[in-house]
Amino acid sequence: MAASFVVYGLFVRLVYVFHITWLVNSASHKWGYRNYDTPDNSRNLWWVALLSYGEGWHNNHHAQPRLARHGHRWWELDMNYRFIRLLQKLHLVWDVADQIDHSDATRTAQIGLDHADAAQENEDRHITAV
Repeated sequence: MAASFVVYGLFVRLVYVFHITWLVNSASHKWGYRNYDTPDNSRNLWWVALLSYGEGWHNNHHAQPRLARHGHRWWELDMNYRFIRLLQKLHLVWDVADQIDHSDATRTAQIGLDHADAAQENEDRHITAV
């Protein structure tokens, strides 16, 4: 019994955690979709997000790295964020940044969330430049 605990509780778990971490940093820079036009090649990859409890929403994280919340769309399930919110309700963590800030530079860099606003800003920029 002790040997199987060591094998599964330590070694198998560590191999799983390391591989998921590597998937977030490799697969999420190669495949998936982008909510934000960030200067890197980060992408949101649903199956990595499922395996990593939300860390696969990597483009969202690169766009706003201070946020505890990585799932920015209603269907981007982020279990890590839900756990952080539970800890906050239990007063075990505080000062959790969880609101998407659309007023900073990422607002104009969004790809799929605010097409109308970005188009209007581009039009305004073109008019003032002429």
